[in-house]
Amino acid sequence: MEDRRLPRGPGKTAPRLINDLLDYDPKYREQRGGKNILADVAQRFRTVATPRKRPTDCRHALMKIVPNTVAPVSDDEQPNGDTKYVVSTFCQRCRYHFDITVDFTRWKDHQTPCKLSDPENPMHHLQLVESIYTKDQPDRLQASKYNPTLELHLFSCSRKTCPVQVDIKISAPRLIRSMLGPIMDNTKLHARGAKEIQKDPQRYTGLQPVTAAVALGYLKTYLADARAARNQPGPKRIAKRNKKYALAFGTECDTLFEYLDFKTIKEDTQEPDEEPAYFWRPPVITDTNSQFIDDVITELDVLLADRSPSEQQASNIRVAYHPLPALKDIERSLGYFDYPKRSRTVDLSKEEHPYYLSLGAVDDFTDELLTWAYDCQCECDPANKPYYLDCLEDLAKGRGSPDLQMKVVMATSAGEFGLKAIEDAYKFFGLDPGTKEGDDHIMGLYKSRIASAPRQKDEARNCLFAIAKARNSAKIEALANDKTMSHEEALEFFGVSSDTPSDSIGAAAVVMIQALDADKSKVTRALRVIANQRNDSMLKQAALDMETGNRNTMLDVGEAYSRLQISNRTVPDETIFAYYQSLTSDAAPGSKDSFSEALRAIATERNSNFLFTKLDDPNAIVQAGPSTADQPIGLDNIGNTCYLNSLLQYYYTVQPVRNVVMDFQNHRMSLNDEDIKKKRVGGRIVAKPEIIKAQKFVDELHNLYENLKTASTRSIKPTRELAELTIFSSAAEANFRRASISSPSGPPNLASILDNSLERPVYGPHLPPPPTRPSPSPVEDDIEMVDHPNEKNGDNGDNGDDSSEATLVDMDSLPSYSDATAKDGEKLLRSEKDQAAHDTSADGDAVMVNGEDFASGEKSLSVPEKQPPLPPRNKSGLVIQTNDSRNLISDDELWKFGSQQDVTEVIGNVNFRLQCAIKPTSIDERSGEQIDVVRDTLYGSNAVYLQKSERAPEQKVEAWANLIIFPAPTGTRDIYEALDVVFDEQMVEIDNTTAAQHASIYKLPPILHIQIQRTAFDSVKQIASKNRNPVTFPETIYLDRYLDSEDPESTLMRRRRETWKWKAQLRDLEARQAALHDAEAELSVPDALMAGKEFLIGLQETEELKDISTSPTLPDQLEERTAQVAEELGAISKEIAGIKQNLTEQFTDMRQYEYKLQAVFIHRGEAGGGHYWVYIYDFENDIWREYNDEYVTEVKDRRRIFDHQGGAGGTPYYLAYVRSADRKNLVEAVCREVPEVQEVQQTDPSSDWLEEGQDVCMAIDTDDENDNTRHVEHAKPRPLRPKPAADIAGWDTSMGSDLDANGREW
Repeated sequence: MEDRRLPRGPGKTAPRLINDLLDYDPKYREQRGGKNILADVAQRFRTVATPRKRPTDCRHALMKIVPNTVAPVSDDEQPNGDTKYVVSTFCQRCRYHFDITVDFTRWKDHQTPCKLSDPENPMHHLQLVESIYTKDQPDRLQASKYNPTLELHLFSCSRKTCPVQVDIKISAPRLIRSMLGPIMDNTKLHARGAKEIQKDPQRYTGLQPVTAAVALGYLKTYLADARAARNQPGPKRIAKRNKKYALAFGTECDTLFEYLDFKTIKEDTQEPDEEPAYFWRPPVITDTNSQFIDDVITELDVLLADRSPSEQQASNIRVAYHPLPALKDIERSLGYFDYPKRSRTVDLSKEEHPYYLSLGAVDDFTDELLTWAYDCQCECDPANKPYYLDCLEDLAKGRGSPDLQMKVVMATSAGEFGLKAIEDAYKFFGLDPGTKEGDDHIMGLYKSRIASAPRQKDEARNCLFAIAKARNSAKIEALANDKTMSHEEALEFFGVSSDTPSDSIGAAAVVMIQALDADKSKVTRALRVIANQRNDSMLKQAALDMETGNRNTMLDVGEAYSRLQISNRTVPDETIFAYYQSLTSDAAPGSKDSFSEALRAIATERNSNFLFTKLDDPNAIVQAGPSTADQPIGLDNIGNTCYLNSLLQYYYTVQPVRNVVMDFQNHRMSLNDEDIKKKRVGGRIVAKPEIIKAQKFVDELHNLYENLKTASTRSIKPTRELAELTIFSSAAEANFRRASISSPSGPPNLASILDNSLERPVYGPHLPPPPTRPSPSPVEDDIEMVDHPNEKNGDNGDNGDDSSEATLVDMDSLPSYSDATAKDGEKLLRSEKDQAAHDTSADGDAVMVNGEDFASGEKSLSVPEKQPPLPPRNKSGLVIQTNDSRNLISDDELWKFGSQQDVTEVIGNVNFRLQCAIKPTSIDERSGEQIDVVRDTLYGSNAVYLQKSERAPEQKVEAWANLIIFPAPTGTRDIYEALDVVFDEQMVEIDNTTAAQHASIYKLPPILHIQIQRTAFDSVKQIASKNRNPVTFPETIYLDRYLDSEDPESTLMRRRRETWKWKAQLRDLEARQAALHDAEAELSVPDALMAGKEFLIGLQETEELKDISTSPTLPDQLEERTAQVAEELGAISKEIAGIKQNLTEQFTDMRQYEYKLQAVFIHRGEAGGGHYWVYIYDFENDIWREYNDEYVTEVKDRRRIFDHQGGAGGTPYYLAYVRSADRKNLVEAVCREVPEVQEVQQTDPSSDWLEEGQDVCMAIDTDDENDNTRHVEHAKPRPLRPKPAADIAGWDTSMGSDLDANGREW
């Protein structure tokens, strides 16, 4: 027996395991979908317990098979390293055999088996290592007539010091019920005997038909004689004409005798007219069948004992059967015989509470044993600790046990939470405990709550900590443990304002410590927060003096570095803190104070906010250091823009797009009237205002990409203007503002949303109504974007904040995206007829989706995704009043509206903006459409064929920017199966007739985008849902099979038609298979037939029901039908496997059009909201990276990308494949040139009279003729960036060698 590797998961104490064994009836396992209470984990209990077994299940009465049993003979016997106990048993009710093996032979020197005298390990706690079923793994667990093993379960003790391994082998009865039928049914026996007597009455004079008890007795005698003759010449033969044999068995029992190893002997007589004589030769007992014959004799004893006393007496049968119960031997072998119990009486009729099952315990455990069982489960299955704590808490209350209640208190005080507490924590934030929302969403809710209700901060933090424990989320736990005080909290703590002088705040701190006896550490922390915010050295020193209690002495900086064992004083702050953490991890309290003093001295000398913050809270998150040239940098989230960041990062890696943006001046569309008249993008003419706005977008994108290329920080922040231009179009914005202003009432303020109470949780934007086809407004009604309308009115422009915080408004009062892009007066929900009849303006602004503009009416928006919640600001809500003046809704409201769109809508808008901004490379002669770099790189087209008649099919070519595929309704679908749905032949209704339609790829783009459409909208329930079923995708795909072929008889089209035919056959076969299996019912058709047969046999064998008339042949007919159905299912499975194999191999030789996976967009959350990030592959370095807002990290385990099983994690949403042959020219993951900033000697003569740190005063006259204002600016001298060498690649020298890249003099 090999060492077994213990899995992660719950276990069972030895009493629990044997109790489950006694309750487990293997006869019905397959009928119950493979459920096995012996091996399966106990189901969680909520409010109603699920029955573990049915009334028909056998509660085993295990009897010992003495010759095969090796068990302790007394309670005092102790095992050693050579011990292996085996308790061989059978159930005297169902005749199943159970062999329990307890193996100590893996005993190592340092190990000690569990025993009742050991308080730490009083019993074995057994974890299931593996279950093997003969039917599933016949090569591993072989079964035969002599050893009909059904299943084997392997367990190991979870205690590290215990070597015990336990095997439980379950075997079927040796005597098969169908074979026993002819001798177990008294009716059949009587009919057979009467028929035999009628043949030759004289021969059977004085004899009567026999009973089942007599027949069983005869058979036992035959076998017992054979066993006794093992070492003798041999038992006597049994003549088949023997009168007793003929009456009891006859020819109907030939199968039974052959099964029991009886052999037929034929002897010819000397008289030629006489028939030969036939005999049974009893089985020859060998080592092979000896145990089998013994088991059969034992089972015959059981069957004889089960016959009624009246039958036994009438048959003159004496049953000398006295089996020995096996339970004591099992308990002694497993070391728990006579274990301490809380009650000496056991009520077997009472159902155990499910919580005992979950803890792997039994209900008669003492409190000490129950506590030990709980600890074992928590150690083996830490993921379910909260549930086990609930189990223990409920049992403690039910028992009224102070000891168990104390155990619960100790667990909760150590930071553990019960499942109920975790559910309450989710509900505190207004979430369902089963939510699939990501960590970022929950953290956003927490920040929203503490911002709107500061007094609930402690409660909110406790709830957040419970959720962090439940999710095992280090990120959430770090936020929950973050006790960093905000600037506003520090001011509130002292009762001062931001305008209060520093000396007054310092005095207030002294008073609070000396006069009010306040918490010194909290006062110091608040003082340091204000000092850091103001960068006030006086307050920093005051905080330091309060903390050290010493105003005059300060540790020497050199000594501080030596104390922390740091020799190089130029190391970064992060390295210093790492040294500090290493030294203090196991240090004594006095030493920790010494190291803290050293770190404080270094922080003071460096004036390091990082070190000061880490001193206050080691878990605090502080801004990261500079980036490097070989690593991409991140994009900060400026408020629900994770999907925008993912998209911008992806487009930066697409070389043709990036080159156009970076070299925009050479691609910029001229604004002369003649060129504008010719410009058509997305199937329509583009007006000049839209071109101007598109070019503004590309200018902003150019600036962002310059920063992505050269910034030395770990991340940069996109501008709000870029985000607005990226997320929504001008027409959508204008109509949104107009629709909002025309509303009879503006958005409510914060108080009205919360019903004048800050006790309710704050939520993010609501899900908008279902999308409809929008229509752009005419150009003449277009409203140019007002970036900060409040500033134009002389306001401070509070609503222009770039942070993720925004004024919380009721999204129900705001127009949806569809409503904003529709014409004035249109209804939000239009009928399909109205949508089709709706006219659009050729000059309106539109967003392209799949190569079609919304104005065409051929595409509809997908359901928008809800973004993470926005924390509210501490200010009154915004209210817009309608009057005759042209008031505009705030940018915050527009921002919330834009956050409703999903990533595919934004991609469409980005593509459209780019195409509008740049000049064409050519014009499509057929459509007049602009051809450009973006279209050539990203757009493909399909040819759709419609066969209306026997004539040649009609062809229609449609352009697209991405292919849309769908997950399967149930189960997994690979990418080829998903694409097949798009391109396979299907029947459609056209003009009241059915026509065949299929599609092919007419033009393959160099970069292929595939959208996995997971969101659907239920128009009846008015809710959106997300399909999480996996869509598997490889790193390489071949698209030859989908390409267009002009020849309908080509090899490609012939193969495609073959696959369509096979798939039709496959659908029919799978439907038939599903009908026979009938997954909705408890039993499949074969199982139902077998159950019916078993029921009829039981009915015929029951004496009390003998008056019920049943056909004696019906069980055989049912068995025959069962075999037929099983045969049909086997044939169907074989045919399905063959078809699937054909489908798999149909196109394997077509590999010319190879594409490699380059990017995977991920969405985590529900249909109503969540979080986006993107994985991008670096072909040059063979690296996948995760771009998650400001964080860009290398993916070490690629299963994070490719193994998405639809759980609570993210699901792939959008894929980018690049043509393999051109990938070096199409994508580049890293494009960075971080310049080295050097200090240059000041050459200006004025430097002679400028002292270090002195401000430079400059007077600047404005260029505005009407403005006589003279501006004065102050600036500190800064290091100058050196002029780059002339041969630096990409440096723009078009403006002259005396100018830098910005056109300024060096």
